[in-house]
Amino acid sequence: MRNEDINFIDNSDKLKDKISKAKELIDESKSLVFEVDSSVHECQLGVSKSANDFDIQKRAFLNEIFKGTKELLKKVGIEYGINKSLLHESFELSVDSSVDNIEIENISSGRFTGVLLALIMGTITLFGWIYFSTKYLNISLENINLKLIESNMDAILRWIGGGIIGVDGDPMIGALILGFSVLIIAWVVYALHLNFKTDKNLRIAKKAYIESRAYSFSKDECKKEMLRVDAHLREAIIVIENFTVILNEQNGILKRIVYVEGTINEEKDYHPSSKKVMRETSKIMKSIETLLNTSVTKNGKLNSESQKALAVSKAVYAEFIGRIYD
Repeated sequence: MRNEDINFIDNSDKLKDKISKAKELIDESKSLVFEVDSSVHECQLGVSKSANDFDIQKRAFLNEIFKGTKELLKKVGIEYGINKSLLHESFELSVDSSVDNIEIENISSGRFTGVLLALIMGTITLFGWIYFSTKYLNISLENINLKLIESNMDAILRWIGGGIIGVDGDPMIGALILGFSVLIIAWVVYALHLNFKTDKNLRIAKKAYIESRAYSFSKDECKKEMLRVDAHLREAIIVIENFTVILNEQNGILKRIVYVEGTINEEKDYHPSSKKVMRETSKIMKSIETLLNTSVTKNGKLNSESQKALAVSKAVYAEFIGRIYD
């Protein structure tokens, strides 16, 4: 995470418009999560396609070209064995994307709840005045109703407007005190609730912003690994295509050897040039077999052994082509 981003979050509680800042942080967090998820999903589709293409090419190569070459080598007395070191290793092709998805929590301004609380507390204040004034005036509340309150309203307002401190009360002043006290209590409750809610929203927004940045970083690392695997698979597919061509050519030469020199027997010995072709063919087969049967990934990461196998196969191909055009 960049330093300016950290400062931006740390200082956001000093800004006047906390509600706007919290909303801005939430919107930015949602946008960041959406962008990185979309990018990773697109990358996953690319890797899946490359993996599928690799699997198709691999199966076709092993079941046709590679199998045919083994049969030809067998005819000339070479039993090509499978690389036993690869038999105990299960083939893996998966990229670790175990980062748990996050969901950015929506925030509300708290105004609606604040209004409800203000109305409730204002109503409690109003009935509180009425209750204490009727207690002082010895007005029974056993059968309280609107008519009872109306018939005693003047006395209640006089008590609030002066009687409470032992002077002659004024109902007008009492009405003003009653109204203003209700409004003040309601406003204080509304303002406190809005302030607490805004501070809470800002804490939630800051946390969401930090988590979204960390999530984005983790997903970016995952995406980089996917791109490495994708590039590796694409190179491997090209290598398979290259080896298809050269093994087809080697198969043609082996067929000519079998046709001209015959199959192996106890007294049979092949021409040195034919033996060279057989050795070259075995070397080519070993390098491509290692590549195709080594797990592309290991523990969700690009397997270094597969990278080595790819490099060896490319070197064998380059050496073979180099000898032809030397």
